[in-house]
Amino acid sequence: MKTNSEFILREIAGEAVLIPTGSASQNLNGMIRLTETGVFIWKQVDTAADLEEITSRIISEFEVDEETARRDVRGFLYELYIRGLVTDIPEFEQKISETKN
Repeated sequence: MKTNSEFILREIAGEAVLIPTGSASQNLNGMIRLTETGVFIWKQVDTAADLEEITSRIISEFEVDEETARRDVRGFLYELYIRGLVTDIPEFEQKISETKN
């Protein structure tokens, strides 16, 4: 897994946002606001081995049960994945291949 390097995480006026740069700025006019949990997940993508590792880290960091953490991590990252903000997530690549067939 990895984040798209054309999106930069910044804090602006106390809000965490992803700002598109380079060619990404031509496809997205604006910024993406992230919650505290979204920022945490974004920061895990480049260092975690898989979605389960991010889920485990969420459980350790926040007061959330495993089922909710798993659902939230998968849902959030899937939205970023289909929009090109994160790449190389085998679970999602397989899911998309199956829906195309």
